[in-house]
Amino acid sequence: MLAFASVVFVWTAMVERSKWKYKERAYRYIYLDAGHIGQSLAIASEALGLRSCAVGALFDEEVNRLLNIDREKETVVYMTAVGR
Repeated sequence: MLAFASVVFVWTAMVERSKWKYKERAYRYIYLDAGHIGQSLAIASEALGLRSCAVGALFDEEVNRLLNIDREKETVVYMTAVGR
């Protein structure tokens, strides 16, 4: 599905930065924010006559490597495919 999408949005998080600011609630806020942004993208896609599919079950290391993300400082948390 991702290979055939018109665009794939990828959300990443800078975990240490979030931990510094939000302490023990960092992970909660990271995933809540990703979900809220994903929902907004789904609504916008529908309004434009497009379809979207949120992807939370992903292979973190493969996506990090594909995007050249160092998982020590930043890591992928969520993706959404958008297309017709």
